[in-house]
Amino acid sequence: MRYIVITVIFIFLVAGCNDSVEKVDVSSNWNLIMTKLEKSESSLTTINPMNRGVMIKTANQIEKHASALYLNHINELDTASLGYVLECLAKSAEILSNYNTAIDFFTEAQALNPSSEKAPAYLHNVARIYDHVLGNKELAKSSYEKLINLYPEHPLSKNAKIYLENIFDKSEDDLLKMIKENNS
Repeated sequence: MRYIVITVIFIFLVAGCNDSVEKVDVSSNWNLIMTKLEKSESSLTTINPMNRGVMIKTANQIEKHASALYLNHINELDTASLGYVLECLAKSAEILSNYNTAIDFFTEAQALNPSSEKAPAYLHNVARIYDHVLGNKELAKSSYEKLINLYPEHPLSKNAKIYLENIFDKSEDDLLKMIKENNS
């Protein structure tokens, strides 16, 4: 029995020492994770979207790095960095066909810093996913309207307004008729 107690104490001491070393590594490691995330995310622009396997592999890398930052280093990130992490989580979720998760992360990124220059794009992405991916016209319209109301002078808002007034929720026949009328 005495041997078991000594062994357990030894294990706790070793685990405690390893834990403090790991904390130092983890806290100094967030910059390295951010660098890996930035590298993975920037590689998206060079990938042919038709190469689904590479897109998924890259999205999984982005999700891994962004999740590590979000879960383990959220308190160490400034608002801009956290916004970037949320954007990366949203992009990877969308590529991986986790559309509701993508919507949640885009929404969180916009709410985190509504005055950022990317905030209107986050709302536009929410509306686009509802509209063109999920086919939820009610939530799409609501999202476009939120974009227009919050950022009325932004080009995406102006485009959304034109889209809602002229194209949104119109049948192909209605659109063809409208095109013919405008060309006459």
